[in-house]
Amino acid sequence: MTSNPSEKDILALETIAELKNYNGYTFNLIYQNISGKNILDFGSGYGVFCQYMAKKGYQVDGYEINKDAFLESKKRGVNTYSELNNINKKFDTITSSNVLEHIEDDVNAINEMRSLLVDEGILILYLPASEIVWTKMDDDVNHHRRYSKKDLHSKLKSANFEILESRYVDFIGWFTLIIFKILKIQPKFNKKLIIFYDKVFFKFLKYLDIVFKNLIGKNILVVAKKN
Repeated sequence: MTSNPSEKDILALETIAELKNYNGYTFNLIYQNISGKNILDFGSGYGVFCQYMAKKGYQVDGYEINKDAFLESKKRGVNTYSELNNINKKFDTITSSNVLEHIEDDVNAINEMRSLLVDEGILILYLPASEIVWTKMDDDVNHHRRYSKKDLHSKLKSANFEILESRYVDFIGWFTLIIFKILKIQPKFNKKLIIFYDKVFFKFLKYLDIVFKNLIGKNILVVAKKN
């Protein structure tokens, strides 16, 4: 993870902040598993999730090392840290959405989050799933990996976490990427196209997750408790 963001990193952050339907859906899935009132969003980007949770009455801090995102988050009124050493309290819940895949040593990052949790605190991770749908878009936004349940559960258990819930999210996104693979289409990161997909298709097709949440999806949501 680097504090010197590339143009691709900034473009990805800007795009994520504008996905109203996708964010509303995934934020609610995370919100349903929140424990306690003090929350840290690890890799908080522009602070969009922090704002969402603050409106629901929670005390939410952000941690973000991307300088541009850090400044934007502060501008939005989110209490944001740029260094872990500056955090002198522990949290009831730590959330992290689409962050660990960008970090080469993700096990170390998991242990860093563990150290910031109270005893029996909750860790909620939302990450890209399924290596089979790796595309140029993953390269474009500097991913190191996509996760399987087995891999992620193993890393969490090795850090002394108990898995409470694990499910796949965004089946239609996964299915679309599979079709691209079959047709040998290499999708590139396209901000306008992604926002169009969010506005026109995702708000209806998200309900397919009811059927496929235990089978496969473009992302994986894992809730774990610190032992």
